[in-house]
Amino acid sequence: MIDRNRSKNPFASSSDPELLDFINGGKESALTELYDRYWESIFLYVVKVLKDPDGASDVVQETFIALWQKRGELDAVRSLKAYLISIARYKALKSISLNLSEERYRTSLLSFFNEVANDPETQLMAQEMDTFLESQIQALPDRMREVFLLSRREQLSHAEIADRLQISDKTVKKQIYYALRQLRSAMDEQHMWTTIFLCSVLC
Repeated sequence: MIDRNRSKNPFASSSDPELLDFINGGKESALTELYDRYWESIFLYVVKVLKDPDGASDVVQETFIALWQKRGELDAVRSLKAYLISIARYKALKSISLNLSEERYRTSLLSFFNEVANDPETQLMAQEMDTFLESQIQALPDRMREVFLLSRREQLSHAEIADRLQISDKTVKKQIYYALRQLRSAMDEQHMWTTIFLCSVLC
């Protein structure tokens, strides 16, 4: 997406407000310059939230794509860096909220709250999200829940689960697939508003 050859970028000496004007005007090279300036600081911020370098890299790319998609609508932006961080924060929290059925994402979310959100209401919301997810796991059909917990809590492989429960590997995969689909659907419906609220509090 982005050519990071600074020596050939005509906007290398432009200020942030000037870059914003150029981006609003559709100058993609201005976006390239902005990426060069801020990708590392945004990446370091996001990786603290996600605890996942690959996921953080994806969020950084999505952040600059989102900025580009808003070109022509950025006149009210006063600090480009702060604006980029707010986009990245939203996308990181959204990524977590859509993957809360995975233990590492739940840990990332709670760790993020512990590090940057001392507000009691925010902490309570995190606990409520975790409690809701646990209730949804417990509501899964017995065999589906058993397979899911062996996979996610005990970290057993599909083959190990199949051997322990005396079922086929295909059945294990199917049970995990349907469990994840059901949990993600429940989290999407119940907690996407939470992500938006958190961003309004933390951005």
